Amino acid sequence: MINIIEPRVPDENESIACHFQSSIPGSLICKAARLIGQDSTNEVNASICAECPAGRIYREIGCDSISPKIRIFSYHGGSDAEVRGLFCSKRGRETTFEYCKSCNIVVADTTRQIVNNARSLFERYEFYSAFKFLEKARKEMRDGDLEGVITSSIAIFESVMKSCHEKKDVPLPDAKQVTGLWKSTRKILELDKSGRPDEITNLLNVLFGVVSGLGRLRNELGDAHGKGESLPVVTEMMAELSLNTAATLATSVIRIYAELKEEKK
Repeated sequence: MINIIEPRVPDENESIACHFQSSIPGSLICKAARLIGQDSTNEVNASICAECPAGRIYREIGCDSISPKIRIFSYHGGSDAEVRGLFCSKRGRETTFEYCKSCNIVVADTTRQIVNNARSLFERYEFYSAFKFLEKARKEMRDGDLEGVITSSIAIFESVMKSCHEKKDVPLPDAKQVTGLWKSTRKILELDKSGRPDEITNLLNVLFGVVSGLGRLRNELGDAHGKGESLPVVTEMMAELSLNTAATLATSVIRIYAELKEEKK
């Protein structure tokens, strides 16, 4: 079945990210494009990527196990693309975007939304190390490495806080564990001034408990420090909760960082 991609110009801040993309100076390359015939090319553009079903599955569903049979046709003034099939390496068969939306192998809708929102912010404000750990956590969730998800989740939040220090040219605190980073980030982003004193203090104290809990979760259930012979039981709920919590905290910190940056312009 041939699916003709209808190009659509994406919004300015809309992500068109895809695991098949690579770039060379002046061009965006699709690594999945089949070079068959003189009129075919592997050069692609944002309008095609925005509506490519393989890219949509990657962005909206959070799965990179899909390989498309895609051809891009170049002509004077533009290009067209068609997809002749989507192959799922997890299931070992052809699939569709609609089927992938209901696939029980991938994570829950809420987690996908949180991860996609975080990915968009990380790209927009250039928090690249956090983006790297987010992608790592997403793949670990897909592959069932739940201990790895917990470790990578906390690394996302730590990376955002460390990047905030670097972007504001503030040295990292001596205590570089997650709670120490949170205390310092709270100070440099002036979080105590972001609401009524009684309300914001209570909220920030609650969040300190959440941050501290994430650190303990990594120590007890993550794979960062090694384990003994008696391995802990890590469930999908625990892994998704750690990823959702860390990503939500990270996006909140970035939004506050962005607000302060705008105020000082």
